[in-house]
Amino acid sequence: MSKVLSITSIEGKGAIDELFAKAPPILVEIRYPKQGTSPDWQLCDEESDLDLLIERLGPGVEVYLNSVWDMTNRKEAICLRR
Repeated sequence: MSKVLSITSIEGKGAIDELFAKAPPILVEIRYPKQGTSPDWQLCDEESDLDLLIERLGPGVEVYLNSVWDMTNRKEAICLRR
C-alpha cells in the first residue's frame, strides 16, 4: 500500500518532483472518498499540469500518482491527500 502524503508537505512535493524526473508522463487517479462517485483519470506530462489539476480539487480528495511506464509496481505509487 502506498504511503499517504499531504499535497502541501515538503515530503509530498519531493515525491512528486522525483516521480516526474524519473518517468513522465504520470497517470493521475483522483478518488472522492465517501461521495459515491467513480474516480477521475488524468494524464500529466509536466508537473505544472498536475499543479493546475490539484488547485481545482476540494478537501478530502485522494490523488494517486504512478508512472505510465510502470503500472505493475503499486508499492511506488504516490498517494496524496488534500
